[in-house]
Order: sequence, then C-alpha cells, then structure tokens
Amino acid sequence: MIQAIRKLYSRMPVFFLLALGLSGFAFAQAPAWQPTKPVALVVPYPPGGGSDALARSLSIALSAQWGGQPVIVENVSGADGIIGTQKVLRAPPDGHTILMQVNQMLLYKAAGNNMMEQLRLISKIQHSPLSFAVNSNFKGNNFSDFVAYCKTAKPACSWGSSTKYGTLIGRHLMDVAGLKDLAVHAPYKGTGPMMNDLLGGHITMGLPAVSSGLPHYRNGRLKYLAVGTTERFNKLPNVQTLTEAGYNVIGDSWFGLMVPKDTPPRIFDGIWEAVKAISKNPALLATIEGGAALPVFSDPAAFALEVTQEMLVLEPLMAKYPVAVD
Repeated sequence: MIQAIRKLYSRMPVFFLLALGLSGFAFAQAPAWQPTKPVALVVPYPPGGGSDALARSLSIALSAQWGGQPVIVENVSGADGIIGTQKVLRAPPDGHTILMQVNQMLLYKAAGNNMMEQLRLISKIQHSPLSFAVNSNFKGNNFSDFVAYCKTAKPACSWGSSTKYGTLIGRHLMDVAGLKDLAVHAPYKGTGPMMNDLLGGHITMGLPAVSSGLPHYRNGRLKYLAVGTTERFNKLPNVQTLTEAGYNVIGDSWFGLMVPKDTPPRIFDGIWEAVKAISKNPALLATIEGGAALPVFSDPAAFALEVTQEMLVLEPLMAKYPVAVD
C-alpha cells in the first residue's frame, strides 16, 4: 500500500504537489473572523455613568483592529440592564452585536432569570471597586463618620444606588453597620442621575464604582469614605477599605464583553482575538487606568471561572437581602 502511494505521488506534476502544499498552508493560516458590517456595542444602561468612556475607547480600538469597520456604541437602558441585554439576545448571533455588561447581571441568575445561560462570556475588561461617596459638604472623612452621623441625623440620612448590585451591597452594609432602620434607601435608574442628586445634596451617600465618581473627586466636589476591595485600591491609597473600618463587606464592579451563546465558534474566537489584540492598546489602557479602574482582559475560561466564584458569594446575600430582579 505504501509503495503504491509513493508511485502515485512520483507521477504527480511538481506544480500540483506545490499547489497542495500552498493550499494546506493557506488553510492553516486562515485569517481570524472579521465583521462585514458595522458592529453594535450595546451598553444596557443610560449614558452619563462609568461605562461611557470605556465603551467609546473600546469601540475606537476594535474598529481600528477590524480595519476601520465602525463599532457603534448603543445605550439601550431600562429595567436595570435587562432591556439592552434582551436586545442582544434577539440579534442574529453573527458577531455584529456585542454586549458590554456589569456584574449586575449575575443577580439575574441568582433570582432565577436565565439570561446568563443564553450568553457566552468573552472577557472581563476592567474592574473598579464599589465606593461609598459623599459630596464635599459632608462633615466627615470615613465610613465610621457616616455611621455616627446617621445615628443622630434629622431628617434621616439616605443612601443611593443605581444598580441592583449596588442595592444588594448597600443593604448588606447598612445591616452590618446597624443602620438598617435609620438610613433611607433611594434607588436610581442610572449612575448619572444618582451622581447628580449626590452632588446636589439630595442624598447623603451614593454607591458608584470608583471610576464613575472620579471626575467629581478630582475637582473637589466628591469625597470617598471607603472602597469595597479587600485591600486599599492603588488609585486611592488614602481611602480606607470597609474592612479596615470594621465592616466586613466587599463590593467590586466590573465591565465585561459577551455575545449570544449560539454565536459560532469561529466568530466568537475572532472577537476574542480582537479583544486580546487591543488589550495592549495604549489609548484604551490610558482610558481604563485614567478612570480609576484596573485593566483585566481575562480570557473566556478565566472570565467564566471568576463569574462562578462570584456567584458563590452573591447567592447567599441574595437569599438574605432579596433584591427584586425582573
């Protein structure tokens, strides 16, 4: 049999053998998937929050990576991120609609909503700790000062959250701090409106991600009383963690990219390859780090593992402090 095959190859013209080799090389070097029309980067929250700068920078970097193909940021807000997520799930799974979500969506799964099961995670892009912030008129500099104020405040002190995740962490914190029945909760439909009320003195404290409040912190209109990381955040070395202040509460906020679960492997891999390529883009990194966040760019497997581990923390909190998720 082997001798017969050798004879067959010996009779083939050289140009034919060369063509076979070249075609095999071309197959092995097949280019990564590229979009063939404008790509929608859907942000399921209102403009004005911490997602704006990141989404714009991501769209520019991805467009350049894809040879100038437009990547258009679409803010599709409503129902705490559900409406925009549903839009992505209804879109054809052809790579031309990408979702940029936050860990808010993990609460959907904990509440029995199966949207998470219909998405495939591409990469966690950045993370920034949840902050506990007041406007500059507040007569205190740490979270213990806030607790002391709330125990005597008339009218009652208040705290605002703009996501269900912030509400969950806030309820946990108020309970741990003994303020469950003293501090009034003010829910918001977006970080922008919450920040406006916080800066205007309509609420005592807000729970934005550090990255969302940073511009106001830098211009002196906002003070951070604490951050939700286990160790001090390197962008704010002088701000205490809640655990340092004696309150065992953790809160971290991240942005990640995902697509419908039925997206074909070649398209999914092509998007991930593009994201991996832009992870070293200087302008994108400057946007992330300049916004008091840390770049992550985890691969799909690592992102999935991190989400699984985070769910182990969130599920018991959801059971103890129910947060309505539509």
